[in-house]
Amino acid sequence: MNILYQAFGFVLYQIYNLVKDYGFAVILFTIIVKTIILPLNIKQTNSMREMQAVQPELNNLQKKYKNNPEKLNAETMKLYKLYNVNPMAGCLPLLIQLPIIWGLFGALRSPAKYVFTNGNLSALRAGFYWIPNLGKPDPYFVLPILCVVLTFITQWYMMRFQDDGNKAAQSSQKVMLYVMPLMIGWFAVKMPAGVALYWVVQNAYTFVQQFLVMRKPVEKVSIEEAERRVEEAKRQEKKEKKSMLKEQSQMRQQQMTGQSGKTAKKKASRPKTKPASSRRKVVTKIPQSDERTKKS
Repeated sequence: MNILYQAFGFVLYQIYNLVKDYGFAVILFTIIVKTIILPLNIKQTNSMREMQAVQPELNNLQKKYKNNPEKLNAETMKLYKLYNVNPMAGCLPLLIQLPIIWGLFGALRSPAKYVFTNGNLSALRAGFYWIPNLGKPDPYFVLPILCVVLTFITQWYMMRFQDDGNKAAQSSQKVMLYVMPLMIGWFAVKMPAGVALYWVVQNAYTFVQQFLVMRKPVEKVSIEEAERRVEEAKRQEKKEKKSMLKEQSQMRQQQMTGQSGKTAKKKASRPKTKPASSRRKVVTKIPQSDERTKKS
């Protein structure tokens, strides 16, 4: 992980050289990183919304086949296929984001080690508004309080779109709604103010992002329409496969025709008669009787 910490610390130091203020460098760095991984966040959110759209049908299947796990699994896979939903699509973006979050967090947690490697810590002691030193915790607890408030608002807003009728899941979400902000606030009290500032900025960015994405309504497709789309996709796939087989057959015929043409040309180029050099020479002998007659 040290390589990630050093890489993010180097980038953060370059931004600091541009803006000449460590607090604004942290804000700008956080915005840049969040913007880079924004497509992943949007994909993760859309995947969650797609799963949310099929959740009522999934609950019906769970009630219908609660005593038949194999049938439930088969029908669940069929449901995902009907609605073109991949339940694992939201996991990959999260896994990709984790190293980025760890690297950024590690660099901000130890700026003297990973950011200001030259030993010049005057930027940390320069202060940022009410914070005298961004390398130490916020003495007035303003940033930890903002962390708690923004984390709570973001989670509360997301819960409004996750009402799937599952009482156990809703109870767990309500617990996390209050526990998670308090945990982050507690860490923000103990961590350097630069880390707390990062949490505040990234929570504000996340809330704006979720607000804009969630405004777009989810396309709810009926089962009949989903089945029609699946059948249409199957027909299109068969048509494409048939077309591909036809093209392959035509290519084979062309190759065979080309080979037969070459063979015919070779046969046509062969000479019909043997060359003169290879013909037999016929030698005729004069009968002895004729020779004697001539001598006499």
